Amino acid sequence: MNIQSLTTDAQTLSLVLVCITFSLIVAYAMWPSFDKKFDAASRLPLNED
Repeated sequence: MNIQSLTTDAQTLSLVLVCITFSLIVAYAMWPSFDKKFDAASRLPLNED
């Protein structure tokens, strides 16, 4: 195993991890049960105390 194959494997693994993380974040943001939570959070700056 040389350094070039090691760096190629590391780059491939990091790309896969970034894609999985991005997909999970998008799924979390689009999940229907969190809709009310996000709507309430979006109105927080407009609420007066």
